[in-house]
Amino acid sequence: MIKLKPTSGNLILIFVLAVLAVIGAPIATIWGLNTLFPSLAIPYTIETWLAAFIVPAAFKANVTLNNKKD
Repeated sequence: MIKLKPTSGNLILIFVLAVLAVIGAPIATIWGLNTLFPSLAIPYTIETWLAAFIVPAAFKANVTLNNKKD
């Protein structure tokens, strides 16, 4: 296990990697969908990049229904 001391250089590195992950994850999702399903042909635009955040959030939503009859 690698132990990093909380120096300013390490904190900056962690911050940069986190930002790159947030930026790169939607692009990787779009690339993966285009690779698996070539007929989709999803363009790489800011709209599709933002939609890549919204679609998983919709699937992750916890919806419950109460079927209690009064």
